[in-house]
Amino acid sequence: MDAPLFQMLQRHETLEAERQRPGGRLFISDYNGGHPYVERYLGELAHTSPHRLGDVTRYAALDEDTALREKIAEMHRRYDGVGCTAERVVPAGGSSGLLGTFCTWLTLSGFKRVHYLPPVYYKLAYWFREFGIEPVKVAEQHAYQGQLDLRLPDERSVLILTDPVWYTGRRVPVRVLEAIGDWQRETGSLVFVDGTFQYMRWDGQLREDSAALPADRTFRLVCPTKYLSIHGYRCAHLLAPAHLRERLAELHLNLHGDATVADRLFAHRAADLMLGEGNNALLRHVRDNHRLLHDSGALTAQAPIETGYFLFARTRVPHENFLALDENYFELHGYPGYVRINLLNPAAIEGLLRTAAADGSRS
Repeated sequence: MDAPLFQMLQRHETLEAERQRPGGRLFISDYNGGHPYVERYLGELAHTSPHRLGDVTRYAALDEDTALREKIAEMHRRYDGVGCTAERVVPAGGSSGLLGTFCTWLTLSGFKRVHYLPPVYYKLAYWFREFGIEPVKVAEQHAYQGQLDLRLPDERSVLILTDPVWYTGRRVPVRVLEAIGDWQRETGSLVFVDGTFQYMRWDGQLREDSAALPADRTFRLVCPTKYLSIHGYRCAHLLAPAHLRERLAELHLNLHGDATVADRLFAHRAADLMLGEGNNALLRHVRDNHRLLHDSGALTAQAPIETGYFLFARTRVPHENFLALDENYFELHGYPGYVRINLLNPAAIEGLLRTAAADGSRS
């Protein structure tokens, strides 16, 4: 198959090969992000070895941790204002594993074709390619762009979408989600929402609108490690239709094995934070970095941003000076010269600030 999605995947694989070579260009679109709140968010895990906090002689048995699943369900009830029970929660050690599990389930369930609203994360493209699943776009534009022309199939199928559209920090508009929900009810179709960057809204609101999609036909992926920008620990969870939860949990365990005790402890810590103080301090730090970069003159244009920590913008100097992800990495058109910028990467911020200072731009 030579779908545009697989061409995008090839670009990512080429970039990844360059990223791993020493002495290369500064990667301003990278995946990591430092911030001053790591120890505060880690709590005991910041200074106590996991073996003093948990029994390392036993498997962590993440899915058997009913207290964790109840915490996650309570968080979603509180944040989203809709019903959610532990019978929908599949906890896991990271979102990538859950993407692999979902694609394996698709294959075992006989799905040879999926529809998707671009963009989707390149790892989904990887699994589609490996499993021989045909991806079919339902729109040329991305959800936040103008008049979205949704071409949803008139039969029961699977639709995959990403909310928020992470590379540019934009949420999928409510009207688009409502149209998708109506289509689900009419056709009985399944929807998978990659919500890896959810719950990072700059306006301080907690609710994610994708929570209103029919619960018995919707999968939602949520990633607390992204929520806290602490990627060295691994935790994520999938909200699945209740009648599919056990099947997916069993499949995930047999594919990936159990999580570590450290990751189980972190999953509890992340759930407690989401039920408590949240990530407001981190989001203020992201916004401060955005303001610094905006005021410096290092950018000549930028797309609006309302969530997350990725900015989509045009740099003052040619973006080819950096290793960066432009529109071609997201199946996007109409944004020449724009690249994704990680607002939590100090090296990227400093490198861009230097370009403004070098040509006498505003400080």
